[in-house]
Amino acid sequence: MTDEESARRDAALKELDKLTAAYAAAEKKLDTARDALHDAIVKHLMERNARPGEVSDHTPYDRNHIRRIANAAGVPPLRERTVRSIKGDGKASGQ
Repeated sequence: MTDEESARRDAALKELDKLTAAYAAAEKKLDTARDALHDAIVKHLMERNARPGEVSDHTPYDRNHIRRIANAAGVPPLRERTVRSIKGDGKASGQ
């Protein structure tokens, strides 16, 4: 490898290292912001300050994703299920 090729390779690797470090810093900042947003979503759903649909209107997530976040955090549903499976789970049919 010539000195010129070696210098170009070193410059390329240095640029990639610099951009990778910037990417990692941005990713860490994004992760911190996402965690804060998820914590706030769970907090407001637990305190019943807003319904999942309202939360989705004010966040980058749809209602289904809001429900997944809530379920993962153990937020109880606003109301109990009213529809049961026709196959049942053994409770509704007395079995």
